[in-house]
Amino acid sequence: MITIGDGIHNFADGLAIGAAFSMSWKSGLATSLAVLCHELPHELGDFAILLHSGLSVRKALLLNLGSALTSFIGLYISLSVATDLATQQWIGAVATGLFLYVGLADMLPTLVHVSSKRPWQTFLLQNAGVLTGWTILLLLSLYEDKISF
Repeated sequence: MITIGDGIHNFADGLAIGAAFSMSWKSGLATSLAVLCHELPHELGDFAILLHSGLSVRKALLLNLGSALTSFIGLYISLSVATDLATQQWIGAVATGLFLYVGLADMLPTLVHVSSKRPWQTFLLQNAGVLTGWTILLLLSLYEDKISF
């Protein structure tokens, strides 16, 4: 179940990245950075769950790799389909909805039900992480047009 759900999620990530790159390389870069920031902890968590369920390290890595490769399928589909602005906006809206769903339905309950000896420290660290992510995304969206290499 976790591998199938992760594969669908990675497919949506690929759709979002492809739609963003079809708009501009700067949007694609910002979206790729956002996806990277949320995929690293997500994939590590999936790997830990697979190991905890009794799989060997090799099988867990192969399942994670297989589900991660679905993002390339979404990327190629999005790059080939998202030729006009309306399609890009629809793909972006669906991907945004999926990102919000994962954040609110999956991560938020996990953050609430953490038991700790120092609840205030945990609370502050969790909020610092969320606010840092929001700040990075806000800065990327505000200064996207001014990025140059």
